[in-house]
Amino acid sequence: MDSEHDFINKILSKYTSSYSVMDDVYIDGKSIYKIDGFQLSYSFPFMRSYDLGWKAVTSTVSDIIAKGGIPDIFLASIGIPKVKINELEELIEGISDAIKYYGGKYVGGDLNSSDGSGWVDVVGIGKVSCDFSRKISSQDYIIISNPIGYTSIVFISYLHSWNITLSNKFLNKIRHPIVNKNIVKIINKYCSDISYSTDISDGLVISLYNIIERKNVSIELDILPFDDEVEYIAARNSVDDNQLLKYSGEEFETLLVVSKDKANEIANEMKRFGLNPMIIGKVVKQDGLSTNNKKYLFYKGRIVEKTGWDNFIGWF
Repeated sequence: MDSEHDFINKILSKYTSSYSVMDDVYIDGKSIYKIDGFQLSYSFPFMRSYDLGWKAVTSTVSDIIAKGGIPDIFLASIGIPKVKINELEELIEGISDAIKYYGGKYVGGDLNSSDGSGWVDVVGIGKVSCDFSRKISSQDYIIISNPIGYTSIVFISYLHSWNITLSNKFLNKIRHPIVNKNIVKIINKYCSDISYSTDISDGLVISLYNIIERKNVSIELDILPFDDEVEYIAARNSVDDNQLLKYSGEEFETLLVVSKDKANEIANEMKRFGLNPMIIGKVVKQDGLSTNNKKYLFYKGRIVEKTGWDNFIGWF
């Protein structure tokens, strides 16, 4: 069975413009478009329908903001089974509150019944001012907006019958994620110094491989950007770095690929807006770190294989 990403590259790409399947959003001039969503069964016992609505909006907003866009118009398509109709208003309230938080307008959408668990998809439309005209360059640095790993611990605990006790700090990363809107200010200020940006909601490794495959470069990581508290809990529960990477996802942080000369300045500017950025590695173009012209992600001299979540095949 082909993975979701294989299907996009092999099949979907035949029916859409090449650009639209080579990035997380579609940009047409100054307008930016994004749709994202999930099945309503993608939930946990500690989540309400309100949380699913909030999260669906944040999933869409994250990609737009990571490209320097400001979302202002939102539509939602909801399919819901009859047994959950009493939860519909709560779901919509979560959608509405999240849109208000991010400064947009909820203008409608579509409502359907569902024989399955149901779904929610959110469309975001906005404006973008950074054109990312700078070409990616060898020795460009990679900055992540905040340390990660919280959701990895949640997913690992879930897969092991909740064997890891989770604080609200970890649970809230899943049920009420928030994207720092000030990332747009950073991107606009340093637009000429940024060669690429993306969010990491699909997982850190998958997002880094998106850069590698889209830009035909290799990437060397100097550090893995896990929060200290995450590493402490991981060590106590015999969870290694490979597991933290595999189960990474749904953390709506931003990766910026920036000029080496401006990396520290950009990181310091991000701190002014309440972010805790980390310079995690660099781009490598021609240093022998490729096999048969294929580029890879490296950490401590070894290849990090693509790993994470795929909507068709699950964890891989």
